[in-house]
Amino acid sequence: MLKNEIKGGKIDISGAKWDFSREEKYVIKWLEDNGFTGKIVKQYISKTIFEIAKDGITDRFELPQGIVFKDIRGYMEQYKKNWELKLQVIELRNEVNRR
Repeated sequence: MLKNEIKGGKIDISGAKWDFSREEKYVIKWLEDNGFTGKIVKQYISKTIFEIAKDGITDRFELPQGIVFKDIRGYMEQYKKNWELKLQVIELRNEVNRR
């Protein structure tokens, strides 16, 4: 697979208790479109917790509820930057451990 090629993922939504908010729908589609796999761990009134994975790395993503996001796309772009930094930290940690 080429580095720039995005392989679509799949988010298991069977753990959902309620209908999805507009933001939850956006996040699920965004995660899948960006190659993440995973599931909804728990859906609370205050937040939805996802367990996601990509490139062999697993993470938890929490989406706050009860807030009207003016820019959910920007929020997810911030998460993308956070993910990329997490990968860099893991890579650097592995490099140090190899020495």
